[in-house]
Amino acid sequence: MKKELQNTFSWSVSRDSLFRECPRKYYFSYYGYWGGWQQDTDERTRMIYVLKQLKNRPVWVGQVVHACIARSLQNLSRGVPLLDIAEILKITRSGMRQDFRDSRDGRYRENPKVYNGFFEHEYDVDISNEEWKESAEMVDRCLLNFYESDVFERFMKMDPDYFLEVEQFSTIYIEGIEIVMRLDCATREGSNIVIWDWKTGRREAESGLSIQMGCYANYAKQQFRADPGQVETRRFDLYRNKLYTDTITPGSLEEIVDYIHGSVKDMKGLLDDVDANVAREERFQKVERENVCLKCNFFRVCKPSL
Repeated sequence: MKKELQNTFSWSVSRDSLFRECPRKYYFSYYGYWGGWQQDTDERTRMIYVLKQLKNRPVWVGQVVHACIARSLQNLSRGVPLLDIAEILKITRSGMRQDFRDSRDGRYRENPKVYNGFFEHEYDVDISNEEWKESAEMVDRCLLNFYESDVFERFMKMDPDYFLEVEQFSTIYIEGIEIVMRLDCATREGSNIVIWDWKTGRREAESGLSIQMGCYANYAKQQFRADPGQVETRRFDLYRNKLYTDTITPGSLEEIVDYIHGSVKDMKGLLDDVDANVAREERFQKVERENVCLKCNFFRVCKPSL
């Protein structure tokens, strides 16, 4: 007999960010959608499940760029020759056109895990052809900046054994808390561990150690047995072609652990049953701010009184 899926609690940077943005949106994303893939689910749960999978154009750009780079680095780590840049861009653009058609035709409503669905199509947002084209050009710009960079040249010359992870979901435990993460890439440089993070947004990447990069460093400490002084995080702002480097100190790691404990306490404080990870929608307050609600996937089921 197939084991029934259980909705268990874990912490991640994205989960924390969502909770701080809007508790009700957080509820829909981690509790309200549960079981929406099943044939006999109720209509509202199914709708929440479908809406959860929607992506907007900036998110789409990021996912396309990350997937393309991951495929190249995975090939390098396996000794597989890479296509030339022009062919990579051509294949990527073709995939984006298919994503657009699948969403425009509403195929995601049948199977949102298989077919791409855009927020802009679900909510009939007026987007011009030129704006869709800008998203595709943004992908080209980010990929060209990557493949023509010193960073990529370094990857090309790297021994395949020095690639440790590429876009791999992983779990660690920090003082009993399950932390879920996915590193864009991790490599070894001598006795040091380098954790890479690709940024694709129009907003410039902030300098300084972030919670996300601190979690990556904790991961390197557990997974690769690296001391904080042996871990370096590098964020590549692909849109602006800028590289940011951060080093880790034991003190900064302790601060991040304290932050995670506080975040988990806030999240679990709204649960009906902490041990069973059971939540009730009414306990998760709506933020009801235009800059949040009008961009939210769950607008259709949440129905804020703006």
